[in-house]
Amino acid sequence: MDTQQRNRVTWGLSIMYFITVLIYSVLVFFEYEPLKGFFGFVRVPILALLYFCSSVKRDYWYFLAFLFFQAAYLFFGKNTETCLFYGAAASVMFRLLMVIIIYKAIKEKRWFETVLTALPFLFVHLYFIDLVSDVLHDSIYLWILNGLLTSFLGGLSVANFFFTNDRKSVWLFISALLFVVQIGLFFINKFYLKQQIFLQMVIVFYGISNYTFYRFMILKEEEEQLSGH
Repeated sequence: MDTQQRNRVTWGLSIMYFITVLIYSVLVFFEYEPLKGFFGFVRVPILALLYFCSSVKRDYWYFLAFLFFQAAYLFFGKNTETCLFYGAAASVMFRLLMVIIIYKAIKEKRWFETVLTALPFLFVHLYFIDLVSDVLHDSIYLWILNGLLTSFLGGLSVANFFFTNDRKSVWLFISALLFVVQIGLFFINKFYLKQQIFLQMVIVFYGISNYTFYRFMILKEEEEQLSGH
């Protein structure tokens, strides 16, 4: 596939991805069950295909992250204690893979700034866990681990953004902040206070954060090609 063909495919799949996210959001809002599951399911495969077609040097850690993200979505769709436990476990694996990818991509690790920036995210996450601790049961430790990974991801991305002046850092910064916000909204809506507005925000933020992280991956790859790595 030459560059021109790749660009056309990339634009087409990008448009398809956002249309799918929009349709899914509308279907969830109107609680239209016949198609809601389908459009919710195909979001991640479309994004994975977009990355596959856009990337020359594919990162298979990223494809594994897609797999765990999809597993978490499917498990959280079932409101049983067992499925919620497995969903939390899959979410932890997704976050761990995101951290691994970002850690490998950031050349200068500023540990003091990272920890300092991560702490507010962690305190908020732990506060949400405390609010709903009675309903989390065995999965509470997974959610604490999820909070640690999410906070570290946020701290690493924010510290990198303020000390690295390039486009990929901007995309990563946007993605990480949206990941942090949406996990909080997901938590509130799933376990504490169900509100349609929270669910809609989770869907939109998930859609945007996953796409912006994809853009970070492509820019990281382009940077590595220019540097000869």
